[in-house]
Amino acid sequence: MPCRDCHTYITKIPHDPVTEEVNCSNECHIKPPFSKENFSHKKIIKIYNKSVHGIKKNDSEELKAAKPYCKYCHLNPIYTRVEEGRINFEVTLKRCLNCHERKGVTQAYKHITHRLRHKTSRSPQQIVQLCSKNCHANIPLMEKLKVSKESHEAVETYNESIHGKAVALGSQEAADCVSCHATSAIHDIYKKDEKESTVNKDNLIKTCNQCHKNVNDRFVQIDVHSGIERHEKPLLYYAKIILGYVFYGSVFSLIGLAMLESYGRRKDGIAMQIRKGTSWHGKSRRK
Repeated sequence: MPCRDCHTYITKIPHDPVTEEVNCSNECHIKPPFSKENFSHKKIIKIYNKSVHGIKKNDSEELKAAKPYCKYCHLNPIYTRVEEGRINFEVTLKRCLNCHERKGVTQAYKHITHRLRHKTSRSPQQIVQLCSKNCHANIPLMEKLKVSKESHEAVETYNESIHGKAVALGSQEAADCVSCHATSAIHDIYKKDEKESTVNKDNLIKTCNQCHKNVNDRFVQIDVHSGIERHEKPLLYYAKIILGYVFYGSVFSLIGLAMLESYGRRKDGIAMQIRKGTSWHGKSRRK
């Protein structure tokens, strides 16, 4: 790809110092395999500009500076192979090469298999970190931008939810930020009150149905970002505290019981050693 495909304003070589950012919507000279048009990000950028992340005319300078740009999320390499266990890349590609030339079709195949992985090539853990790190978990920034209380606490309440806890424990199937807040276009994230939003009340059944079966109106009333505050939901607040005490009380009681039993056995002369599938050997001195 020649430099001027992206830096279109350069008219001479050697060129003057670079003063303009690259416009990712520029049309390239590259014609992707199986496409009649030259490559461009124009369609995606149009979707992005309409989204909540796109810069609007009425945005303050602080808000414009805070919004994510293309390179904030997109890093090289562009193409990422799926796990070999899911699709045997080399074997399957050889079948394509029986008819197609390697040039072009190899790159197209990599890109297609890359897109077969859920919505993005990133893991749920990476997506949550990407959305949280410098933006939604940045409390001073969120306060400065005067976001709603719900948005202000979005990361905290997500991490406390069943989805957030499953992702934190390593799940690759649990819903991350993009799972609920965007379609397969990825960039179409809107405020929940907008009709295009995937989390708009009229679209929730379709959104939840991506993972859950038999979704109905009652199911979608469950608040995914629910904060359990004492003054707002006293019953849930105290139930959470009681269940916490019960859980940790059970765990520490079992640990204490195991330690007490171990002490009693050692006192009776039974030695601990791993042999023949058990850790205790010897006869008790107790009569």
